Amino acid sequence: MAKSRPGEVWADGYGAALGSTWFKVVMFEAEVARLPGELPEAGMTSFTGSALLCAPLPIVTPYGGVGVGLFRQTLRGSSEIGTLKALVIGAKMTLGLAVLRADYRKLELSGGPPLEIDSRIAAGVGISF
Repeated sequence: MAKSRPGEVWADGYGAALGSTWFKVVMFEAEVARLPGELPEAGMTSFTGSALLCAPLPIVTPYGGVGVGLFRQTLRGSSEIGTLKALVIGAKMTLGLAVLRADYRKLELSGGPPLEIDSRIAAGVGISF
């Protein structure tokens, strides 16, 4: 589940991520996210690749880093495609095979997208193997 800001523009969204952690301190991630807009026929799809540094603590692993990617926004039949930059800060907890995670992403979109977005908060559950 994802919440975006400004909240009056965006409805709750969803997404999926695939990550790989190396040497317990570096994580690479590919993410796709879909954020529907509050207005009819409005929304954004984004694809982001991120490089994150992790601090493997006993219970919770905080992480932070940067991401780059592509986005497509639609609003009433028109669309805008561009690039995005993300500053990512979050934490994850592994319980057996389950991973609980939450992160904050400060977003910067290229060009003049039709819908303003400056950040996103996401939480989710995954599988670790």
